[in-house]
Amino acid sequence: MSSSFHLHASHIPIFCYSLGHWHGYVYDDEGVRLADESMMTIVLEPGDGGQVIRGNAWSSKGRFTISGSWSKGESDITEVTFKISSFDTAYFHPIYLNSRLDSQRDTLTGVWGTSELETSMGLTEFRRIPPHHLVAYPDVKSLRDNKPREFWKFAIAAVQNNIRREHWSWSYFSQRRLDRVTRISLTIRYNHFGTPLNEEEIDQLGAATRRLTSTDACFYGSMVDHIRVNTWVHT
Repeated sequence: MSSSFHLHASHIPIFCYSLGHWHGYVYDDEGVRLADESMMTIVLEPGDGGQVIRGNAWSSKGRFTISGSWSKGESDITEVTFKISSFDTAYFHPIYLNSRLDSQRDTLTGVWGTSELETSMGLTEFRRIPPHHLVAYPDVKSLRDNKPREFWKFAIAAVQNNIRREHWSWSYFSQRRLDRVTRISLTIRYNHFGTPLNEEEIDQLGAATRRLTSTDACFYGSMVDHIRVNTWVHT
């Protein structure tokens, strides 16, 4: 990606600052991360037209296309509205996001819904933070309740994660393997076929999902789809 996207907003047109890679989550209306939704990466690009945008996205539910537009709202704030959709409409219903660019905090924050945002279903927040750090970033509600404590916890977790990754520690790769096995096996049973999950397994699935980057989540999701379409199910 062009390095110009990482310049401070005062050095480039404000809309251009909203382009490029963003990583984030959808939350409920209280700002709590949804247990069955992984991190999502969105890549915004200029579309055909002055205020048109397009792009791509990926998460545990697959790869998607983005279409939308940007405008200047109140107080000269850049607003970005877009639709995330998939060719597999039977498995993934389109979602709509209405976000505001905060160049000081380096975020796209807003709301999401499933029907042109006639009714908001929760909050969204996307950041430039690297995915392997964002997995430890506190959710919206936690920051609202106790920002100093949550930022301290995040700093510790990010440093620990860096150490484990850079030193190729066995605990790091062991956890990755466990999360892969957990995510694939329990997702199949939760969404498709097999013995229903008990409460402990649902918690395990949620914990594994929260630790995944968007790229890992997308890859594991494709493995789930492969198993789903190649398995005979007796009815």
